[in-house]
Amino acid sequence: MWRREDGTWLTRLRDVLTNKEENLPEVGKYNAGQKIVFWSMSVLIIILICSGIVIWDQYFYPLTSIVLKRWAILVHSLAAVTIICVWIVHVYAAIWLRGTIGAMTRGQVTGGWAWKHHRKWFKELVSGRGSDRTTGTKPAS
Repeated sequence: MWRREDGTWLTRLRDVLTNKEENLPEVGKYNAGQKIVFWSMSVLIIILICSGIVIWDQYFYPLTSIVLKRWAILVHSLAAVTIICVWIVHVYAAIWLRGTIGAMTRGQVTGGWAWKHHRKWFKELVSGRGSDRTTGTKPAS
């Protein structure tokens, strides 16, 4: 869910892009960018499914009007373009931030990476408030 530090993180996006993360607030397991990607993909997929059903003539032709189909095609197209853009930004961000692709493919990060990019989450893990099984990190040594 969205937290106060996420808004601050977003307003300092320039610091994220220039790797000046010392100017950013401490964030938990997910930063604002990750949350935006998750929620936008979730909402857009639902929009694509719903609008796709409306324009699926083979099964739903008698249940919808031409005007509704035209609106659904417009919404479906806009959602498709938007979800592709979100995906491109997601891939670009993963490439931009060293160590992220390894974290995504292995499901683990080093303590140094967690300290630099998700300090609040790292502190929770070290203090014992986070569980290694639910976070997918290597136990702190």
